[in-house]
Amino acid sequence: MKHLPIAGLLLLSLTACNRSAEAPAAADAPPPPTAAAAAPTSPQADPAAPAEPAAAQGPARLDGYAGAKLGAGIAEVRNGFGSPLQGLGTDAAGKPLPADDSNEGCYFLRPQGAEDPRLMIEARKLVRYDVRSAAFTAPGGGKVGMTLGELQLLYPERADVGPDKYDEKAQHLRVRPAREGDAVIDFALGADGRVGAWRVGRTPQVDYVEGCG
Repeated sequence: MKHLPIAGLLLLSLTACNRSAEAPAAADAPPPPTAAAAAPTSPQADPAAPAEPAAAQGPARLDGYAGAKLGAGIAEVRNGFGSPLQGLGTDAAGKPLPADDSNEGCYFLRPQGAEDPRLMIEARKLVRYDVRSAAFTAPGGGKVGMTLGELQLLYPERADVGPDKYDEKAQHLRVRPAREGDAVIDFALGADGRVGAWRVGRTPQVDYVEGCG
């Protein structure tokens, strides 16, 4: 009976030693990850960072060209275009003839020293502009040199194919406006099936076949 307490003391001493030996190992182990650290974090937008720049819009738009807007008066067109405008006519030496801005009829202006775009003025207001160069891009992406199929991919809606007035092998792709009163885009495709010119304007002027006629 006298040996039992000693045995019990030895058992308690061994248990305490074992716990003491295990304690450092537990302390050395890295702490379990918290829920916030375990979950993958998605990058957050920096509110101070500048927004992504929008796709650069070319000078040719449905509401006008450069700073000249459809429906604007002749003085506003000249001031807003960004470069001097001249009439289509020239004298025998090739010098541009002055355009009569008081003319209430229909006539064209073009940038000085360039052929495109040609701005149609009627009743002293900009009503349409024409382009014949592949260097310019129409609103929506159309260009001189494209095929009908390429245009139809760019303008899947509101695009009507129609005949040319004079050439039975030529066609027009006419892109109707999304809203009443907005501008129309007309692509003229030659007998080779490619765009030779395009124009943007309001009705009825955008449908004039022979320039101002």
